[in-house]
Amino acid sequence: MLIERRGDAALAGTSLSLPLNHLLDAVVAEPGVTVTEIASRLGKSQQAISQAANRLEKLRYIERRVGSGRTVALHATPAGREASVEAVARELAAEDRLRELLGPQQFDTLMALLAATRDTLLDEA
Repeated sequence: MLIERRGDAALAGTSLSLPLNHLLDAVVAEPGVTVTEIASRLGKSQQAISQAANRLEKLRYIERRVGSGRTVALHATPAGREASVEAVARELAAEDRLRELLGPQQFDTLMALLAATRDTLLDEA
């Protein structure tokens, strides 16, 4: 939770929150991805991802395009790609600052513990 707060703090002054930025990153990395695919990967409900996509669409960071069949694909706009680059740079700077505060060894231990905890909880679900 503290890590998440630091991530949100890094994005302060932008129109993105940490969850919105993660969705935007996914759309930038994989143009044409669907809400269903992202929801499945992130372990979130389709409704939650759809609502986040609506917010990104209102910000003009993504657009929806009808794909094959009835699927609706998400694509980043130029403004969305630019916002994503800026947000990633801010997140990386916040991560570097945390590494400085904790020291490299403690930071790596924390990241490994968080990853292991995530994996265990995902396996349990």
